[in-house]
Amino acid sequence: MRKKRLCAVLLLCMVFLCACGKAEKKEQAENLEFPGLSWDMTPEAVLKAFQTAKENAVLYDENSLTTSFGITDLEVFGQKAERVFFYFIDYASLCQMPGQQAGEQRLCQIRAYYPQDADLTPVKEKLEQAYGATVSEYYPFSRAVTLENDSSMSLKPLKESESLKYWGTSILGDILPENGLDTFQTYWKNCRSGLNEENWDFFKGHARMVSLIFSDQESEEGKGVEWDAHNLAVYQILNR
Repeated sequence: MRKKRLCAVLLLCMVFLCACGKAEKKEQAENLEFPGLSWDMTPEAVLKAFQTAKENAVLYDENSLTTSFGITDLEVFGQKAERVFFYFIDYASLCQMPGQQAGEQRLCQIRAYYPQDADLTPVKEKLEQAYGATVSEYYPFSRAVTLENDSSMSLKPLKESESLKYWGTSILGDILPENGLDTFQTYWKNCRSGLNEENWDFFKGHARMVSLIFSDQESEEGKGVEWDAHNLAVYQILNR
């Protein structure tokens, strides 16, 4: 009788652990999170997750608004990356948002760089397994300098190919509430160079909360994977 009760308890524990594991994996896929990390983590929390200190990090740089550093020889989706860089921003202060607590830098971007001669086919397959279907195009909305002391936002998309794959979460326009949209626009412009009243509607209609770019092309930056959660960080601060 005791053996049966013990077996029942063990079975329930296994079911609970499997459910937790599936929930964690689902959240990782929905938010395009880096394995083992979450987008609300501080620099200290990320260093702790990799069991290292800032003295051991590569190109560690910090100020009152941002922090960045790299960690070498990390295995990322089955392939060892030469270096992985992590970027953190205190958007509450940077965007001059009233009533928000300053000094909270959070993870916003990750870049993993692989050797130029690396075969990234297995990496791409593991990304597809972790994050699901790709999207056909990606809008980086990078700043394009037009005149001295002036800039505009590039509105051109990048198209998917065999060597370039994109993943993306929800479009901003599908998430932002109609009530208070002017407030989002006002402070979002403070956080994104080149964003203005003329391109705001296009931006919120195409920009994604979190994006992921996979590149198997040989370039100056190298082959790699980039996670970008800047929009998610701004949204969560404005939505508090």
